[in-house]
Amino acid sequence: MQKKKLSTADRILQSALELMEDKGFNSVTIKEIAEASNVSEMTVFRHFETKKGVLEAAIKKNTVIPSFGKNFEGSIVWDLDQDLLLIAKLYLDLMESNKSICLIAVQERFTMPELVRLISHNTEHLKILITEYFNEMQAKRKIIKLDSYVQASTFLAMLFSFFISTALWGTKFINISKDDFITNSVYTFCNGIKK
Repeated sequence: MQKKKLSTADRILQSALELMEDKGFNSVTIKEIAEASNVSEMTVFRHFETKKGVLEAAIKKNTVIPSFGKNFEGSIVWDLDQDLLLIAKLYLDLMESNKSICLIAVQERFTMPELVRLISHNTEHLKILITEYFNEMQAKRKIIKLDSYVQASTFLAMLFSFFISTALWGTKFINISKDDFITNSVYTFCNGIKK
């Protein structure tokens, strides 16, 4: 099977994210982005106007909400263990595919607070989807009465801690596989909220 050729804009975005993850947003120049993308600086400016425009376009293009929501809604079976295993896997897969953006946001959290706001806006959408799921599971009497928003936040925080610790430190902090982490953490979480 032939690999799909990236468009010029996608090549620029991919190269920019790789450079910014390695060097930090402020250290990367448009010239470096252009060279890594095999285009002229003018082409980068024509597509994105500024370096910040490149980063914002990358975040918008790689937002996790549409694909997460579609997979989430199409695969829920209203079995707590099975559904939370699915949600955990979807979330961690999506976070891994957006690792560059997350690491750039961590590096630039003080110099570009709007970047953190944009990413936290996406996270809020995920929390709402999971909150609605927990509300429905309560209505079906499959889990105990609880504050669904707090539980959704707790569940995502547990998953995010695995993602960010492995993204920053590899296996130096959490040295178990993603599958083992998902299986054990979901089992523990489910046993805390089941009826």
